[in-house]
Amino acid sequence: MLKVRCAAKVNLCLVILHRRPDGYHDLSSLMTAVSLWDELQITPSEQFQLTDASGKVLDEHNTVWRAATLFAKEMGKPLSLAVQLRKSIPSQAGLGGGSSDGAAMLLTLRRLWGLRTPWQKLVPLAARIGADVPFFLVPTGAAIVGGIGEKLTPVRLPPLWLVLAKPEESMPTKDAFALWDAQPVRLDADPALLAEALCRKDWATVRRHAQNAFEPLVAKVVPSVIELKQRLLLSGAKSAVMSGSGTTVVGIFADKAAARQGLSDVQKDAAWSVLARIMRTAPIAPKWD
Repeated sequence: MLKVRCAAKVNLCLVILHRRPDGYHDLSSLMTAVSLWDELQITPSEQFQLTDASGKVLDEHNTVWRAATLFAKEMGKPLSLAVQLRKSIPSQAGLGGGSSDGAAMLLTLRRLWGLRTPWQKLVPLAARIGADVPFFLVPTGAAIVGGIGEKLTPVRLPPLWLVLAKPEESMPTKDAFALWDAQPVRLDADPALLAEALCRKDWATVRRHAQNAFEPLVAKVVPSVIELKQRLLLSGAKSAVMSGSGTTVVGIFADKAAARQGLSDVQKDAAWSVLARIMRTAPIAPKWD
């Protein structure tokens, strides 16, 4: 059996530039993989099958299914495997679990088929599966992301500790973009400057640029987003920001002890919370079991 861990991501800065004529949105973001995982369990099979941990069959609505079938068609290869998707990353939480799962399927098939395709060459294919899927191909675990998600500049961030905290409510991505279309939020924040500030541990500059254009809009619908953010800041977070289209709030801490205290403080207010670390390697980790 091949087990493939698929990391979550967080947006430490997310600027929406404009809505494009095709309905998509150009953005500028600093994204990093974090130590929270889904897992694919892959075994040989006469025909392709995708199930969840309970054995329920998953179809074309799932990113793993789309990634596998699209890549197989592009390469002219048979899909002789069964995949079980075991989820730990919350859905509709701004953490990119579905996108990570899809990227993991692409990279796993590349390995199983013995292809030498550079990750950059997989980006156009990944973008057809989902906007965040290309990010999970980046070998450094972090990137400045532009366009609709297909423009990637890999960066290396320090191994900082984070607390992720989510309220009961979730927010579908399409609903978050609809909120922004109705009331565009313009931010004066720079993902590149944020990346540099994180490496220097220049917390004043981190707070200046750790912003998310969705946050004030989602917080109007889900006020607990701001409550969790304030709780994290009061508990010692150097900065806190909502991830992606929400509703998870990310607290950035200087060290593990401070982060543990932050997790303890926020747990009673959050429906879900976890301690995580910024990753500095590829967010997809395969191993034979």
